[in-house]
Parts: sequence; C-alpha cells; structure tokens
Amino acid sequence: MNKKACKILPISCLCSIYFNTEINDFVLAIDSLLIQDYKPEEIIIIVDGLVSKDIFKFINYLKNYSIFKIYFLEKNEGLGNALKLGLTKCKNNLVARFDTDDINLKGRLKIQYDLFKKIPNASIIGSNIIEYKNLNTKEKYIIKKVPIKLNSIKNYSIYRNPINHPTVIFKKNEIINLGSYRNIKYFEDYDLWLRSLKNKMMIINIEEPLVAMKRETYLSNRKGIKYAIYELIFIKKALEENLIIKKSIPFFIIRVIIRLIPNPIIAIIKLLDQQRNLTDINLIKYINDIKNNPKSFSSMISKFIIDNKL
Repeated sequence: MNKKACKILPISCLCSIYFNTEINDFVLAIDSLLIQDYKPEEIIIIVDGLVSKDIFKFINYLKNYSIFKIYFLEKNEGLGNALKLGLTKCKNNLVARFDTDDINLKGRLKIQYDLFKKIPNASIIGSNIIEYKNLNTKEKYIIKKVPIKLNSIKNYSIYRNPINHPTVIFKKNEIINLGSYRNIKYFEDYDLWLRSLKNKMMIINIEEPLVAMKRETYLSNRKGIKYAIYELIFIKKALEENLIIKKSIPFFIIRVIIRLIPNPIIAIIKLLDQQRNLTDINLIKYINDIKNNPKSFSSMISKFIIDNKL
C-alpha cells in the first residue's frame, strides 16, 4: 500500500465480494482507491457467502490494515442484501460504491467530494464510465455516457438505468431512510435510483469518467431467459410501486426482447447505441502505474499467492 503523505476524506467505500470474485481484479480495485492523493477513511468489504481460497486468505491478510472493515454473511444473499448490511457498517455519511472488478480513476473521490461541498443538497453523485474488455489490445475503450442534469436523469430513467452504479457516492442517511438497497436481483441499483427520483432526491452525474469498468461483452451477463425473467419481475414491481409510468412499458418490453436475441444482432445494436462513444484515454498506463508501485498490493500479490500456496 502506498504510504506517502495523503489526505483522508470522510468517505466510506463499500463493496461486496462473492465466490466468483477474482483476486487480481479485486486487488487492483482496492489499489486504485489507495494510490490516490485523497484516500477514503475506511473500506467496507462484505463477504457474501463462500469465497475462493485465495480471496479468503487475502481478506484475512487485509485485517492487518485498519482502513479495512470486513463482515461475513454465512451464505450468499445477493448484492442487494450485502450492500444493505454494508451501509449499516459505514461510519461516514458519504458512501462511495465500488465494484471489485473495476478501477477507480485518478481523483475520483476528491472530485465527487468537492461537488458535494459545492452542492450540499445533492443526494447522489455518479459519473460517466469507461468500459474495457482487454487491456492488452490496441482497441479504443468505450465511454458509457449517462445524463448529467436532474431533469435529463428523470426522463432517461423511464427506459434505461440513468446512473453507473460503481461510480456513485451517496448520503447514507438518505438512502437508509428510503429503505436502502432491496433484494431485486440484477436491478438493485436501478430500483434504488427510481425510488430516489420518486422521493425527489437531487441526483447529479459528472461528465468526466471516474471509473473504468471491466466488461467482457456489450451486454455482459445480461442475456438469456433467466435475466429476462428477472427483468420482468423488476418491471412488475416498479409498476406496482409507481416507480415507472405505463407509457414506458414498451421500452422495457424491448429491453426484455434484446436479452433473448442472437449475438450478431446484438453487435448491430451496439453500433447504434448513442450511449457509448470511443475514447483515447490511456487506461493501460494508469493501470501499469498502479501495478508497478512497489508498495501496492498489486505488486505483492504474486508473492502472496506463492507464499500461501494458493
């Protein structure tokens, strides 16, 4: 871990890990928070049921560092329940979500913290995001854009998720008062944003991408009959609670259909998606700087695996 002089922000970072969490991705995600000039006061890790042997030994190693607070669920309860527990463990009112296979870009926490200071009535602040598949290719990365201003976020939310979940910082007390995360598989965040909008919370997105998200394919794991069924369940609940209006139903039906169509057609849809644009951001250099830092967890992970016979 980088121990150079830095400033600590009154922010709790929150993540959840489970059996499929990969140790190299997890370590890089943590390092991307700790190499910043402005670091969080604490990192809350919820262990959602059983995890792999290497992850288990690594999180026990992290207990040597006071910044980490680790809590275990006996069985896998899903992201919604894990984050709901995690929120209650955060000491700070500002909570930053991060995913364990994503990379927090330079200045992420400071940029969002400063915006909360500038706009004190803001409840949730997210940002655009960089999507990448393979860091060893010369392919350009993709910026996944979201609407910036509140009115645009409201309008966008009737047919697509208006916030990139791994980029958000929100006020814990307001989210808990809203009912916190709910166990709505695959749609825990979308459900939360819709409830936030219904309750007239101030939501802002920053145009600058603050997180790089690892994404294998255009729809990642968001395809197939199983996912489509969960989306129908989410739509039904959202309608029952007046989180979405009836005129948005056709948009959601199209979304469900997309989950079921073949990959060649998905490729065409990707080309037409105005939410995504190519970028020349040098992500590889940033990641190499993290990995090559002699005090980072990333630089010691190979030795850790060997020493622990993983």
